[in-house]
Amino acid sequence: MTTPFFYEHQGWCPICAAPARFTAREAWFRDHLLCGTCGSIPRERALALLLNRRLPGWAGLRIHESSPMPRGISQQLRDRAPAYVPSQYFPGEQLGRSVRGFRNENLEAQTFANGSFDLVVTLDVLEHVNEPAQALREICRTLVPGGVHVFTVPTYKGRTTSERRARFLPDGRVEHLAPPEYHGNPVDESGSLVTFHYGYDLATLIADWCGMHCEVTRFHDAGHGILGEFTEVYWTTRPA
Repeated sequence: MTTPFFYEHQGWCPICAAPARFTAREAWFRDHLLCGTCGSIPRERALALLLNRRLPGWAGLRIHESSPMPRGISQQLRDRAPAYVPSQYFPGEQLGRSVRGFRNENLEAQTFANGSFDLVVTLDVLEHVNEPAQALREICRTLVPGGVHVFTVPTYKGRTTSERRARFLPDGRVEHLAPPEYHGNPVDESGSLVTFHYGYDLATLIADWCGMHCEVTRFHDAGHGILGEFTEVYWTTRPA
């Protein structure tokens, strides 16, 4: 008989800002190591921890978050920042208008004016865009000089160069360059196609694509419930 997996650790949740119990009933901590209070997962706590350390006054900033989840740091941003704008992408709907409670925005062709935000947040979004270079140029454009894009994206430790896995063609078809892979999508039950597996060249690619300075922090922090695969947080700054 197989013994059920169970992990538990008492610590401090940087999203709840309170003592928390972190538990997992599966060994894949990335999606299953939960805060017992806010339900957050490790990458959300990692981004929150870095954000609180480096921009403790973030609640007073103009913030755009693309593809937020209904929990964790996304909920904190919504609740605490009066100038927070959440967006999702609804193909076929008019860009820039409100759809199902979100502003409809394509990261690769945004309708925001130049310098609209002090902070842009994306949690596991860039592995799904068709042209990440264009998306990052658009994010840079919408930031003020000195503004920050903080994000998570799966970064494969065995990769020194990033790999394109799929491409959306102009006629709407998908060209698969590797076996199809899908991740969860908060507004689409069919999920989101993975277009890229990023490697350790991503920070250099970001500088080449949009000129932003990039720092990468990788966490292994049981006390804050940040364990498992893909705990990197990218902190990119638009040059002043």
